[in-house]
Amino acid sequence: MNKVPLYRQIYQSIKDKIISGELRPKDRVPSEQEFMDEFRVSKITVKNALAALVDEGLVTRIQGKGTFVSRDPVSVTVETAATRSVPIIPPVHNFNYIGLIIPTMKTKVIQRLVDYVEFYVKEAGYQLVLHITRESSHEESRAVQQLTNTQGVRGIIVFPTEDESYNESLLRLSLDKYPFVFIDRYLRNIDTYRITSDNWGGAYETVDRLLKEGHHRIALISPDNTNTTIEDRTHGFEKAYIDSNIPIDKSLWCHVPIDILRTGDTSAYVAKFLHQHPNLTAVFALTAEMARLTHHALHEEEGLDPNTALVSFDDPEIPGIPHVLQDEEQMALSAVSLLLEQCNGQYTPQRVEIPVRWV
Repeated sequence: MNKVPLYRQIYQSIKDKIISGELRPKDRVPSEQEFMDEFRVSKITVKNALAALVDEGLVTRIQGKGTFVSRDPVSVTVETAATRSVPIIPPVHNFNYIGLIIPTMKTKVIQRLVDYVEFYVKEAGYQLVLHITRESSHEESRAVQQLTNTQGVRGIIVFPTEDESYNESLLRLSLDKYPFVFIDRYLRNIDTYRITSDNWGGAYETVDRLLKEGHHRIALISPDNTNTTIEDRTHGFEKAYIDSNIPIDKSLWCHVPIDILRTGDTSAYVAKFLHQHPNLTAVFALTAEMARLTHHALHEEEGLDPNTALVSFDDPEIPGIPHVLQDEEQMALSAVSLLLEQCNGQYTPQRVEIPVRWV
């Protein structure tokens, strides 16, 4: 198996042709699509190969026209086949890193996001530097400062803390137009790149289905925080009722306080809520954790109906529980793609919503 990163293989292929004279000064280098087809790689990989050649002064990129061999390419060193058969490891100070800041590793969604982000970062020829804030805004600020002060870090992907406080470090990234992308959660009113699932649409479809099945007394159970993910799901829940012209009973909404979540008394809190509302016919849990706790209460607590319909946003990993499934791979790919666009000089802040799927 060839262990040389794909972008380095493309880079070396072009460099060899320049050295041999096959590509001469002012010659046009094949298009990105041609390299994508030849090497069976993504556009990101090709862009990074070309960026490395630009950095060495071997080629020049002209927007709208393509990539051309420089008029007077700098001298290059001829590498033997033997040296190319082993991984090409640049000096430490030339390493290219991408930072990833996450609040926790406890959820399956975040675990999958980390896995996919690392995969696509590595495919593009970068190394991932991971920071875990443990839901601390202070640690989040420290992580941002450490990454931006580390030589070789090209950009940062940020999964904000639960309270999504507007800490100065995140605001500064936006003001400085430093390459970064919010993933999953985001800070409202900050004009930057952000990748989210269609939280509003997923919640709307879920509640709409339940209403059409005849469930009018639907409980909402979620963590009591104001992060954008929970807010968007809550708004989707409410809009489904409005569009169906059915009165909504917000006394059936259970927002578990953060201090309860952190002390481990969540199960008892959810069970108490369910006992206090015996007339509900369905429960929509806005997170997989809330779904698991609700399922446990319905099946283990005396006096509760185990046949109460239960649906979840995210897979609670309980057989038979319908749920909304996020596409973590597409979220990761989009985040890496947009981050590297910024690294290559493009800056057009945008919000990308990744479709979800009902399972």
